[in-house]
Amino acid sequence: MKRSPFRTWLIPTILVVLAVTVTLVIGGCTSNAIAPENGNPNQAKLDWLNQFFNDGGAARGPGINIEGCPVLFDTTLSQTVNQWGAQIDMVHGAEKIGFSLPYMAVTRQVTLNIRVKKYQAPFGEFWMLDCTPNGQTFNYPLYCQPNQQVLNSTTAALFYYNPSTRLWEVQATVRGSNPQLPIYHFSKYGIS
Repeated sequence: MKRSPFRTWLIPTILVVLAVTVTLVIGGCTSNAIAPENGNPNQAKLDWLNQFFNDGGAARGPGINIEGCPVLFDTTLSQTVNQWGAQIDMVHGAEKIGFSLPYMAVTRQVTLNIRVKKYQAPFGEFWMLDCTPNGQTFNYPLYCQPNQQVLNSTTAALFYYNPSTRLWEVQATVRGSNPQLPIYHFSKYGIS
């Protein structure tokens, strides 16, 4: 029985296309595809976030959106706070992110919700903080305190997603083993 030329190349072609697709999708998140330019790793992260992640919209360039990257952890913290302040902690194994609300940061009772998602991005782990009620302001900043197991380096960076411009901005960077990153209002943030 003679084999059809169609069957000879069909299966290898399908396998090659499948391998390339998997490499592009998963490789864009799990490989260390971002190299710091001019020694500024935050700028490389910011460039990647602004190219590939704009909330609710299409990717700004070729590649994949951070929402397509593997989610390693996802939880929501919810706590009702008042003028006396509060400490809200997210603990996942050795990883901990504390949220410290000082005395008189709010003047009335309010329920704070913080959705914490950990992604495997091309530059390493990226923690997304979706904080609601959106627009909630504080008289004194709420301090986000990631421990060393959360961070990719000795410098903690807090990224802010600006819904007006649909771009990410560096909100704060802090060096050291116990960084305190100030959040003045609730919105979408990232830690890396």
